[in-house]
Amino acid sequence: MQLEKDTLQIVVVGGGSVGLLYAARLARSGQAVTIVTRSSLQSNQLMQNGLCYQQLDGEKSVVSIVAQPIEMGLPHADVYLLSVKQTDLPDLLPPLKDLPAKARVVALQNGMGHQELLAQILPQRQCFFAINTEGARRLSATEVMHTGSGLLRMGPWESGMQADAVMQAFVDALQEAGVNAQLEASIKPYAWRKLMANALINPLTALFDIPNGALLENPQTLQLMRELFLEASAVASAHGQKMKETDWQEIVTICRNTSRNLSSMLQDVKRQKQTEVEAINGYLVKRGREAGIPTPLHDVLLRLVLLKTDVGIGKEGGDRK
Repeated sequence: MQLEKDTLQIVVVGGGSVGLLYAARLARSGQAVTIVTRSSLQSNQLMQNGLCYQQLDGEKSVVSIVAQPIEMGLPHADVYLLSVKQTDLPDLLPPLKDLPAKARVVALQNGMGHQELLAQILPQRQCFFAINTEGARRLSATEVMHTGSGLLRMGPWESGMQADAVMQAFVDALQEAGVNAQLEASIKPYAWRKLMANALINPLTALFDIPNGALLENPQTLQLMRELFLEASAVASAHGQKMKETDWQEIVTICRNTSRNLSSMLQDVKRQKQTEVEAINGYLVKRGREAGIPTPLHDVLLRLVLLKTDVGIGKEGGDRK
């Protein structure tokens, strides 16, 4: 099956920082992109004003974009890039269940657990998963800033699948848009490593209200990150994922490369919204408990972020969505 890049129809589900970043870069390179947003207000603003994209060097451009709210369903596409948060994924399962067999779904969630959810409604050949280390910040409903270079890895959860022409065309389109994207035989080991990075960076930045790079500037936070890494590594090892010193160095590099970035968890706390901490640190605590491995540091972070979130949600204007 041959599929040319210029015939690829791409739907980005989610109008947050990462969704807007990839939609802007793909649309800017001439790809056919539609953004599906949670609110009709955001989709209307995107249709009227376009999407303002700020590059790493500070240059800005406005990209014309097609957008529609999720209440209208999912438009036809070859690839659906799911850039919503873990907490919003269950609401997408009904429309995803009705996708044609030739469509491919690429899940771009932080934490773990989304693979099990999607496996309930879609066959393995349709489901792909992505690990993103690009930094992005949503400045408004129609503005996104690229805050750090990185890599977009995509692939099936487990190895053994044959080459997929649609996914290869998607990777080609991303690379043409300047995105460092590549296909992997299995995304599972990379998902564990991204989970480790999220579990070390996101809750600490959310609790201390600092950008990613500030974690490396203080010896106390750096030591705490190291101890969190060792604790999580024991859990990963019990589940067949060996973590090495190079994995620790990669987390430090991610933190440095996204030094200006405000983690998604910090942004959620600032907006008084529910975070993904239960799918990140909570997942490690749960898996540690199953394996008989204590995770006191991650358990404390989980409780503190949940408490901070509940306090914020309890204020006027707080949002549990």
